[in-house]
Amino acid sequence: MKSLTNEILQLLNNKQEAAFEVVFKLYYPRLVYFAKEFVPEGESKNLVQDAFIAMWDKKPQFLNETQLQSYLYTNVKNNCLMYLRHEKVKKKYRSEAVLQKQNQVYTEALSDLDTSTVTFQEIETIIQKTLLELPERCREVFILSRMEGKKNKEVAEDLDISVKAVEAQITKALKTLRISLKDYLPLVAWLLFSIK
Repeated sequence: MKSLTNEILQLLNNKQEAAFEVVFKLYYPRLVYFAKEFVPEGESKNLVQDAFIAMWDKKPQFLNETQLQSYLYTNVKNNCLMYLRHEKVKKKYRSEAVLQKQNQVYTEALSDLDTSTVTFQEIETIIQKTLLELPERCREVFILSRMEGKKNKEVAEDLDISVKAVEAQITKALKTLRISLKDYLPLVAWLLFSIK
């Protein structure tokens, strides 16, 4: 599931804007999808942008993409927690018990969520193992669609099959991956639920 080359990471560590743009383009949608599980969509975009700004300002060094993933997801997680805590204070002065309870549930869920490097290594291992267990055509379609980012029509043309067949294979792969990754859904929701 690695998507960045060592060269891109090295350029990012050297604070090259082009590398930052590549990382932003790759991870921004994934992180927004993650944050939307806990905060409103408009806020999720702001919180993710804040995480990228903080990364650029602090200039951390990354040995590999797994460290980068852990850093970004942890920052977004913390930004969501701060937002929810701030909302809780605001709501305290209003009588919106339902929203307060929802914020409490999300705060607890986020607090318990592990965004460590080990977690991302576990996720990658599970994805690779699950992909190997899929039928060959199903695996091929899924990799082209979700990992190479091709549209269903492009996948159909590449493999000389119908768009319906592509959709059926993706559905089959997603069903299997959802079961395998059930304990990590907030972190991989972008992979399992994004629509092409």
